[in-house]
Amino acid sequence: MIQQYTHPKRKTKVVFVQLGSPSEPTTKALRKYLRAFLGDPRVVDINPWLWKIILNFFVLPFRPQKSAKLYARIWDGESFPLITNTRDFTKNVSEELKKIDPEGYVEVNHAFLLSPPYVHEVYDDWEDDLKKGIGATKLLVIPMFPQYSEATIASGIDALAKELSKRVKIPTFEVITNFHRTHAFIDNSVNQVDLKLNELINQGKKIDSLVITFHGMQKRRVVSKGDDYYRHCFETFSLITTSLKNIKPEQCMMSFQSRFGSEEWITPYTEDVIKKLISEGKKEIVIYSPSFVADCLETTDELGHELVNDAKEWGGNVHPVECLNTNKDWCKDFAKYTFIQAEGSAQDKEDIEYQVEKKYYQKMPQQIMNKK
Repeated sequence: MIQQYTHPKRKTKVVFVQLGSPSEPTTKALRKYLRAFLGDPRVVDINPWLWKIILNFFVLPFRPQKSAKLYARIWDGESFPLITNTRDFTKNVSEELKKIDPEGYVEVNHAFLLSPPYVHEVYDDWEDDLKKGIGATKLLVIPMFPQYSEATIASGIDALAKELSKRVKIPTFEVITNFHRTHAFIDNSVNQVDLKLNELINQGKKIDSLVITFHGMQKRRVVSKGDDYYRHCFETFSLITTSLKNIKPEQCMMSFQSRFGSEEWITPYTEDVIKKLISEGKKEIVIYSPSFVADCLETTDELGHELVNDAKEWGGNVHPVECLNTNKDWCKDFAKYTFIQAEGSAQDKEDIEYQVEKKYYQKMPQQIMNKK
């Protein structure tokens, strides 16, 4: 008997991909998580044999216990902020898409590289849909890291390529490698920061400075390997700070946090910037980290807890701005962005991004290797 086949209608399956979190705040769970995370050659790009020795004999025996204590501070008893925020964000975007895409040409899912639901699970769902005649005809992957870097976006592409290597059916697919200049991201980041500034001003606080801080990276990757990450961070910084209503651009500074190992990292370092500002008498400081769209250990604990306490010891106050998380306008605007990426023309896709004026690049500090 000839098997009946119905060609599925046009549909794009969009997958929002995040890194993920450990399963629970225990030493055992952190060891498993860190082994997978730090074992990625894109994340740690030194000699693989040397790093394997360092990882297994110097990092994994000691770091998981320390990291478990940090993760315990952001554990709600069931999950971590990154997991719940990504899940709820995807649900909200899906609801917003129904309003602008009643025909259902676009569906959204989320997946994690190091947590369930994994990428392969979402792929399994697509194959199951194909058998039912409702499978998407295109796969669009959006890593939820606004700025490109080898350690995040390229790592995710490697994971996708590995998964594709195991599959027989491969759809037409596309990967978005950055969205830091989009109206959705910049406008909502500006609103998020301005709301925090306005709230503090209404409380009678005189805000001296705004620090826009990004996840750190080894300086070598920018200087020697040509990674675009630093430029993307500067573009993000410029677009946000020139649009704020409640603070002047000259009161804003860019910095980088979360160093690991002994290598020289992109400067200036966030803790050095905060300490210097306080020493100069600028004691009320707002801080925002647009490397992330969902709060995680780095934003909630490293900046929101450790840096806040350090600043108090130095004689000042740091006021963190939450990530966009599940902000209603952010979900609504990202739904529009997602729909245009799936269904829009080349001109539509160009129109949803800001352009950075050439004059701003002249202000971009150069990263120079200081250590030989």
